[in-house]
Formats: sequence, C-alpha cells, structure tokens
Amino acid sequence: MYSRYILLLIISFAFTACKRETLFTEVKVNNRYSLSIPDYLQACTDIHKDASMQYQNVEKDIYVMVINEKKKTMQDYNLDYDIDTYFNNIASQGFTENIKDGKVSIPGRQTISGNKALIAEVTGKIEENEVYYKLALIETPYEFYQILAWTRAKNKENLEGDMIKMIESFKELPHPAEELPEPKLSDSVSIAPAW
Repeated sequence: MYSRYILLLIISFAFTACKRETLFTEVKVNNRYSLSIPDYLQACTDIHKDASMQYQNVEKDIYVMVINEKKKTMQDYNLDYDIDTYFNNIASQGFTENIKDGKVSIPGRQTISGNKALIAEVTGKIEENEVYYKLALIETPYEFYQILAWTRAKNKENLEGDMIKMIESFKELPHPAEELPEPKLSDSVSIAPAW
C-alpha cells in the first residue's frame, strides 16, 4: 500500500514537472507599446514587412506579430475609421483572400488596458494544413493595433491560453500629444462667417 502511494506520487510529480508554467517577459516596442511574450518565442524579422514586432518558435509552431497604424496618418488620407470599420475593411479582409476556406468568427468585444478591442478566431488551410489564428484589433486614441497569433489547428488547445495572455497584456506607451488625430467636426455644428 505504501509503495503504491510512493509510485503515484512519483508519477504525479513527473507529470507536473513536464508541464511547467510558461514565463512571460514584457517587451517594449519602439517606445509605442508593450506586450508580454512567452519565454519560448524568439524575435524575428521575416514574417511580415509591415509588422512592428514579430516573434516565433518554429519547433512549437507558434507565431505572433503586431501591425500598428497611426490614426493621424490615416486621417491625412481621408480615412475615417472606427474600430468596427477598420476590422471589417482592413484587419479581417486578408484572411478570406489568402487562406483556403478562411473563416473569421464574429469578433468578441472587450476592453484591454482601457482601450476598445475586438477579438476573433480565424480558421482555414494553408498548403493543406489546418491553421488557427487569434486576431485582436485594439483602438487607442493614437493608433489601431492588429495583434495576430497563429499555429496549426491541432496545437490550439495547448497554445490558445498563451495567445490570449499575449493579447490581453497589450499596453500603449505614452505618445506625444501632436500625434493625436484632429477632432471630428460634427455635422450638427455650423460655423458662421465672422463678417
């Protein structure tokens, strides 16, 4: 009886030793924002040319990147997006075009570090491999941030928790006031000439 208890204890200890908790480290990117990244990811530069941050682990088959776009620059091009318009026209559009059988879920709404956020799941196939993406779009007063984490669909159960933790760790760092977009003039406001 005692030896059976010891054996169960050893098996239980071995199982917990194999499944260690992931450590996360906060990474600050270009003095614009920060994200907590799992210790098993390494920085890289070859995933997407427009990404301001890219990390990967080829062996674990997990990737994450962030693309951010200044609202002031968009305003200069007469693009007046709110979070829903940006999600529908920019963030989710490429999936249905570039992924075979690509499906984007209806995004869930939440707040991340005081900012509006939409989070969706994307599924489909790339080169006959089933893939799973977690797509987050965060709107701050200064920018839109797309956070994209992905893996093969078979890894979803093991990696989705880390993907969510990365997304929810997002924080925008202080920006110069001159980067704020111009306030919108309401249609109901009329300005009369002074003469």
